[in-house]
Amino acid sequence: MQLLQDLLLAIAGASVLIPLGVSFFIQFSTITGYGMSPTLRNDDVVIVNKTKELKRFDLVLFKKGNTTQIRRVIGLPGEIIEYREDHLYVDGQKIDEKFIVDEVNESQRNGMNFTEDFTIADMISQQMIPKGKYLLLGDNRSYATDSRHYGLVDVQMIVGVVKMKVLPLEDFQVY
Repeated sequence: MQLLQDLLLAIAGASVLIPLGVSFFIQFSTITGYGMSPTLRNDDVVIVNKTKELKRFDLVLFKKGNTTQIRRVIGLPGEIIEYREDHLYVDGQKIDEKFIVDEVNESQRNGMNFTEDFTIADMISQQMIPKGKYLLLGDNRSYATDSRHYGLVDVQMIVGVVKMKVLPLEDFQVY
C-alpha cells in the first residue's frame, strides 16, 4: 500500500513540476496581426525558447507595453545599420535578406522600395546600436510597426527566440 501511495505522489508531483519546469524554458505564443507576413500570419501558433542568445535574423518574442509582438532581429549591439535602396548594410557590408527576396523584387517591379531608406542615426542620436539594444523589423515592412516606429528594443524586453511554428499543422516549420 505504501508503494502505491508513493507512486501516486510521485506522479502527482511530476504532473505539476514538469509543466512548471518547461514553462521556464519555452512558451507558446499566438501571432496577432500581419507585421510578420508572409513568414508568420495572424493566428499562427509558435514555440518560443526563452533564451537571450540572439543572432541576426532570429525571430523574437518581446514585450511591447502590455502585449507581446514577434519581429526579426536585424541589428545587434555595437553595429552600424543602414538601409539604402532596399539593401541592408551592417558596418558597411551588404547583407542579403533571403526571407524577403520575393517581396523586394515585387516592390522594385512596381517602382518602389520594400524597406524605406534609414540609418540608426535617423532613429537615435548616435550611429551605433547601444549595448543591450536591438533593431527589430517586421517582415511585412510596409505594414509592420517595429523599431522604425518605437525605437530600439532593450534586451530585457525580449522573451525569447521563436523556434518553430506549430499551428496551423499544414504550415509546421522549424526556424
